[in-house]
Formats: sequence, C-alpha cells, structure tokens
Amino acid sequence: MRTHKITLILLSLLLTSIFLTVQVSFPSNKLAASGDVGTQVGGTMTTNTTWTAAKSPYIITETIQIPEDVTLIIEPGVTVTVQSSVNKMFLINGFITAQGNATSKIIFDGNSNLNFFETNHPVVTGFADLDYCIIRNGLSAFWFTNTGSFNLTNSELSNLSQESYLWYPSQNVFIEYNIFTNTSGIKIGTDDYYTSNTTGFVAITYNLFLNNQGYIINNFASYGLSKTYVNNNSFTNTRGVIFEVEPTSTTADMNASQNYWGTADTTIVDSMIYDQNDDAACSSYINYLPLLDNPDPDTPIAPTPTPSPTPTETPSPTLTVDPTSSLTPSPTPTDTQIPTTDENSSSTTEISTPTSTGAPDSSSDQTSDQTPNTLNAQTIPEISPFVALVILIVGGPIGAIVLRKTKKTKPL
Repeated sequence: MRTHKITLILLSLLLTSIFLTVQVSFPSNKLAASGDVGTQVGGTMTTNTTWTAAKSPYIITETIQIPEDVTLIIEPGVTVTVQSSVNKMFLINGFITAQGNATSKIIFDGNSNLNFFETNHPVVTGFADLDYCIIRNGLSAFWFTNTGSFNLTNSELSNLSQESYLWYPSQNVFIEYNIFTNTSGIKIGTDDYYTSNTTGFVAITYNLFLNNQGYIINNFASYGLSKTYVNNNSFTNTRGVIFEVEPTSTTADMNASQNYWGTADTTIVDSMIYDQNDDAACSSYINYLPLLDNPDPDTPIAPTPTPSPTPTETPSPTLTVDPTSSLTPSPTPTDTQIPTTDENSSSTTEISTPTSTGAPDSSSDQTSDQTPNTLNAQTIPEISPFVALVILIVGGPIGAIVLRKTKKTKPL
C-alpha cells in the first residue's frame, strides 16, 4: 500500500513537470494589446491615477478621457502606445503631469494614426505639463481648442504629419528646450480675455527645428495685448516658409527676433517669412531682426550619434581591397599569378565575414533603441497554484488507473 502511494505521487509530479515543460517550450504568441504584455487602459478616469514604469507599457484601447478635477500622473520611464483603432490618445478636461528626466524619458508612440493631446472646447481647466517626453509617430502633438493650456519642455517630437493647434489658450504657454524633427507646424491664436493675468502669450523659445513639414509657426490671431514670442531658436535643414501670418486674420502679433537661421543673409531669411510684405491681406509684419550669428548655447543641438556608425564601417573594406588590387596586375608570369589570386580570394573572404556580421548588429541595436518592447513581445504565462493543485488532484487517479492496468496485464 505504501509503495502504491509513492508511485501515485511520483506519477503526479511527473505529469506536473511535463505540463510546465510544455508551457515553457511553447510561449504564448498573443499580442501585448490582448493583455499579455503591459497594461491595457481606456475610457474615462474617475479618480486621480498614476501610471508607473513597473506596469509599462500602457496600451490605450480607447481614448483616455480625463474629467475636471482629475489628475493623471505619468512617471519617468513609462511608454504609452495605442491599438490601431484609436485615433485620439488623450482628451483632457482635467490635468496630465508627465515629467520624465534626462535619463528616463516618457515615450508617447502614436502608431502613425492619431492625435496625442486634445482639450474639450467648453471646459477651461484642461492642462498638460510635459517634461522630458518623446512624442513620435502620429498626426498632431496637441490640439487645444479654446481655453486649455500646456507646457512642453526638454522633449523630442518627431514624425508628426499634421499641424498642432493652439486656439486662445487660457494660460500662458511655454514651449521650450525641445527638438522638433520632421514635424508639421504649430498654428497659434491668442487672446488676453481668457487668461488670469493681463496678457496672454505663447512663448516658443530655445528649440531646435529640423526638417520641417510646411510652415513652423502660423499666427492667425492676437487679440488685445496677447502676443506670440518665437525667440532663441535654431532652424536646421528647413525649407520653404517658416513663419507666416494668416492672410485672413484681422489681427496678429508675432515677435521672431534673435533666432539662428544658419545664414546672415536677410534676403534668404526674408524669403522664409510670409507677412504683410508679401500679401496685403496679412494684418501685420513679423519682426525677425536681429539675427543670431550662432545658435544660442541654451538651445539643444542636433543629435550626432546616429550617422557616426555608417561612415566608419563603409571605408574599412575599401582600404583593405586597394592594396590587393594593386598587387594583382603587377606580376605577369603565370607562376606568380596563381598564388596571388589565391591570396586575394582568401583575404576577401576574411574581410567580408566580419563586415557581414557587423551590419546586423548595428541595425539590431538601432531597432532596440527606437522601438519599445510593446506589441510584438512575448511572455511566458505564469502557472497559478490553483492550476498546479488541479494537476496534482487529477494526476493521482490517472496514475492509479495506469498502475492497475499494468498489474492486470502483468504476465504470470
């Protein structure tokens, strides 16, 4: 009887081991959006909420709506992405505080098909405070339609195909120390009527703009004492009109002095500005003088690490091939030509091997840096104690049946 019990226990443990082995050997292929990786979120928040790096990435399945008096705090290191069916990431009537840091930024990835931050027109309290964030791969970064406001600092914005919009923000707006790469412009209207102080303004200062899509700043209105300040910025690899006054506007006021254009030729700079000098329908002139001779030291500089691996890898095989090619034509006798071709072929083989292995390494590093571990990641599912208990309970009778059958069929 004791031997029988021991046998049942051993059989149960064996079944459990087999089950766990199968789970480990064949991990789940479900997408993160189904809940295997990260945290799914969507809909209207009812209480103050904090998104943590430990539960990142956050996959938005439906537009996040933040009502009045509700605050969403996003901690450094968090990645936020969306399912393909979502066309708007946040609708803000309350507050968003997303403050990363220089070594742990907050990433918002729009999957190339959505607007990131919007406010609801009748509500005056919508506010977003974004610091050390990465906003990439979407339509517009922000679409604040009347009486919302935000601050955007120390952040990187890239690959945004539609203009962002500030329609009479309720408080002064600061867009400072950011890098804009391959983005559409910002359309701005200001009015001191909605602000708590006597002047309402938008300050776009100390930013770097690279590879613009269309205009960078459009001023369509500036009522009362309100104003748009665009100062101490740098423009690199930009083209076409950079600053413009909306031709249909009845009032506009933009100060664009002390920017670095990459040239001191005012004729060239003037060709990048569209105002009353170009069209009598524009309501004002844009003052862009004086120019900066050099980028402001507080303005971000263009990142350089990305192109550096490409030139270092390309010339190395070229330098090794040149000496062998010079040796090949020099010996004309047949006796010396045969070993020369052997050396050439062997040396070429040795050179091509590290080059081919090096290329995938660099590309894989870039992919891992640029793409967060979101939708295509896989995880090994956890085995709960309940499942293990069920296996033990079911495994016992199965083992007993197997043992009885083996006893019955045992030869005499």
